[in-house]
Amino acid sequence: MIDPATINPFALPSVPLEQRSQLPITPCIYFAIDSEGVVQYIGRSVNPAQRWTLHHKYSELNEMSGVRISYLHINDQSLLAQIESALIAWFKPLLNRTKNLDPFASGLMRLRLQAGLTAERVAVELDKSVSTIRFWEAGTYVPSLNPSETLQLIRLYKCSIEELSEAFEETQQKKTK
Repeated sequence: MIDPATINPFALPSVPLEQRSQLPITPCIYFAIDSEGVVQYIGRSVNPAQRWTLHHKYSELNEMSGVRISYLHINDQSLLAQIESALIAWFKPLLNRTKNLDPFASGLMRLRLQAGLTAERVAVELDKSVSTIRFWEAGTYVPSLNPSETLQLIRLYKCSIEELSEAFEETQQKKTK
């Protein structure tokens, strides 16, 4: 595991926010840093270049001046969530603070909470029962979604297909622990 105190986001490779398409396509933790050197947001992705095409924090970061995205390559993608959590706890970025975010939430629940949605709202939008959404988040059931429903969930959660896939896997791993 990485010791967050040893990570200097300013010494990592980086690109300006406007050149986010130049981010790597390999698993990384990324840091959005403003022009004053403040880490505003930390995230993770198996493909940051793809992730940043529709990132849910882009509009907020774009309003700031001189934002750069630095990144830390992570060879073992199964460690992404754990490393991301440790770095968020260490740096405490403002944009990672989501109202009512359960610190123990992972996977699908984490995506829902980051999007500021209730399970009830997701259930209504997907025409599912609230218990179905909760069973998905607990890993009791694996969602069986058609392509249209998958796209709708991506839009609701403001995430990429990769992040949704990671969230499904994280939810299932949490259940088996």
